[in-house]
Amino acid sequence: MASTGQVVVNAATGERLVFQTLARDSAGELLRLDAFFAPGSGAWAMHVHPHQEERFEILDGSLRFRVGRETKVVRAGDVIVVPAGTPHRPSNIGGMEAHFVAEFRPALNIETFFENAFALLSARGPRTSLPMILELAELLSHYRREVQATPAPMRMLTTLAAPLGKLAGYQPRFPIEA
Repeated sequence: MASTGQVVVNAATGERLVFQTLARDSAGELLRLDAFFAPGSGAWAMHVHPHQEERFEILDGSLRFRVGRETKVVRAGDVIVVPAGTPHRPSNIGGMEAHFVAEFRPALNIETFFENAFALLSARGPRTSLPMILELAELLSHYRREVQATPAPMRMLTTLAAPLGKLAGYQPRFPIEA
């Protein structure tokens, strides 16, 4: 179970998150976290949050955001809001660590997703492999309300691969909160 001040690290991508306001602290309305991206790092892939709005307030560094079909560069002082269901991917394009505050509304189980996904990606390393794909697909099957792969062919691939991942014995490392 996540805790306020907890740090989760994705060693494969250079992302670090510090939980500030958890779902249980806000009656499920908000997950607020400080996020740090190493130079050249960013979200693993394009994705959507089907039922969550995501708000980013950039505190330091510069990030490229792919939001839908647009690409935006944002810097310290900028705020970007990604509506629920909108494909997006942030990445650090600067030579220094980027720092931003991210808010997810409603929180759903996104904090537990981050714990599980970062543990998986850190353990599997930066290279994509069949075991990683199967394990990630099985993991995503537990978080359909929080996050989905995009575009549609990737979502279909993860949906088809999830039962194979389960059959192979993959399961989330951290308990999924009800």
